[in-house]
Amino acid sequence: MPVRSRPDTHPPREEIRRFDADQPLEAAWLPPSSWYNDPRFYELERDTVFRRNWLVAARADQLKHVGDYVAGMITGEPYVVVRGEGGALGAFFNVCRHHAAQVMSGAGCTKSLVCPYHGWTYGLDGRLLRAPELGAVRDFDRAQFGLVPMHVAEWCGLVFISMADSPPPLAPPLSGLAARLGDLDIGRLQFVARRTYTLACNWKVYVDNYLDGGYHVSYLHRGLAARLDLDSYRTEIFERYSIQSGAGADGGTKESGSDFAERIGSRVFYAWLYPNLMINRYGPMMDTNWVIPRGHDRTEVIFDYYFTPETARDDDFVQKSLAASDVVQVEDVDICESVQRGLGSSSYDRGRYSVKREQGEFHFHRLLSDDFSNA
Repeated sequence: MPVRSRPDTHPPREEIRRFDADQPLEAAWLPPSSWYNDPRFYELERDTVFRRNWLVAARADQLKHVGDYVAGMITGEPYVVVRGEGGALGAFFNVCRHHAAQVMSGAGCTKSLVCPYHGWTYGLDGRLLRAPELGAVRDFDRAQFGLVPMHVAEWCGLVFISMADSPPPLAPPLSGLAARLGDLDIGRLQFVARRTYTLACNWKVYVDNYLDGGYHVSYLHRGLAARLDLDSYRTEIFERYSIQSGAGADGGTKESGSDFAERIGSRVFYAWLYPNLMINRYGPMMDTNWVIPRGHDRTEVIFDYYFTPETARDDDFVQKSLAASDVVQVEDVDICESVQRGLGSSSYDRGRYSVKREQGEFHFHRLLSDDFSNA
């Protein structure tokens, strides 16, 4: 069943073209502030960036058994992912075909998907099983009223969905990254904790901050900077992702809330997948950051933390590590919200890139430009 399109609320073409993706980095200008504070760009992103690309939706460990499900929403589209009979994954628009209520909420395990409004019941494969009390309704074909499917795929312990009609396969463009993550032994890591941050900024402000090649670290994250050798920091650009990496450095203390050396280890590895996923591997830990737009000027970032089996059993280490991470995240929240306020100033239109540091950010903007231009 085709998904209906929304009315044309897209920004003027000249605002899209003001970012020149064909310029080399040293000659390029940042996107104009309208990309971040004009609600029409958010509508454009809903129809292009977030409809065309693969989006992370759940951890694979949340969907181990038949009937396990995870429900969520991204850019106004409710979804549910479920482990079906025989172990196959399914994903659906989480919208009842009767009166549009969201069928499932949260996460759990179920034998069927039952709408809480009028009891319409769907199988784990999305088929409509029961539609109570329709009476003598005419021309009702039960087979045409199943949940509308999405594409779904599993990769490196994460489950992705796509709302595109015919998305390209998820895994092939990411094969090099999967190999790198395998070398970092992520298969041993155990999920331990989730933390969520809400920011009063556009989602792209947060991604820009992440992709600036460590440019802001020595100024904003002084505790973290003491544990990194920023001279060794480098950015590698690939088709649909980028990698930032560098060596750890000695120094620092072990007080609670500090970002101490044992947590960082000898190297850091930060991978970003277009459009909105980060995977960060360091020391005995990994965290994933899932950046979810909640409007043109509001963003939610979900952090999932993983530890080696040995450190996962050390509650003191876990709690200190989470506290250390929180210090960095609060600093990022504050600066991203500051940037959003500045983007709304009449004094600012667009800036320039650091050629030394901001290759990843430029790559992100070029991918956005490509999606916008092909709207």
